[in-house]
Amino acid sequence: MDFSVEQSYFELWQKHYDATRAPKDWLAASGALAGSLSEVFMAGYQTAMRCQFGINDSAWAAFCVSEGVDGLPPVVQDDAGLLTGVKTWVAAASVVTSFWVKVGRGSESFYVVLPRETKGLSLTLNRNEGFLPELCVGRLHLEKVTPPAPQGVSKAALKQFPKLEASCILIASLGFFASQGFTWASDALARHSAPVIDERSDAALAALALDMQTLIKTAPELAARVPGWHRDRRLIEMYLGMILK
Repeated sequence: MDFSVEQSYFELWQKHYDATRAPKDWLAASGALAGSLSEVFMAGYQTAMRCQFGINDSAWAAFCVSEGVDGLPPVVQDDAGLLTGVKTWVAAASVVTSFWVKVGRGSESFYVVLPRETKGLSLTLNRNEGFLPELCVGRLHLEKVTPPAPQGVSKAALKQFPKLEASCILIASLGFFASQGFTWASDALARHSAPVIDERSDAALAALALDMQTLIKTAPELAARVPGWHRDRRLIEMYLGMILK
């Protein structure tokens, strides 16, 4: 299966990545590098990972929480302390190099970071059908993996990750639209980037979402100028809906 588009964007992102830039500045710039809404998702998701987990290099990471789909076994730790099971939604799986994996459920759960080359770790790579088709969504398989030390992850902060992810993807999408010549997107970036990313307040995120909802409704030219808009606009609508519900 060919994932060359995802891999090309990953290489372009790596070429331009500058760890000295503030997240809000790099976020808009990485969105501007995108050629599709699939790549906008990658841009936003990787910045959200950096903001959430303090990643400070150019490696791409995936947050692996989803499990139990299609009867596949969840990731558990056995009596010998080894990890076995499957995580079922791994974004940009053809290129990510580290996996933040949730083990167990409830109050006993914990998180570990596993490099791609970990013994006993394997990936099944799949393409989305009909939505964000350039994005590889994989499954992470663990078979008797020796876990590293658990990460000190705030579970209270993790509850806010969906909103952080939403804010990053919306800002990345504005960077993308601005790169396509939409001046309203450049104006919206100037209004919203700093409050949304630096303050991370619900009020700032709601203001961004309301603004974007209005702008998109009044920009019919998106359909003609943005590749795959009719197919992939659901990415934007999904995150707007989550914020404005």
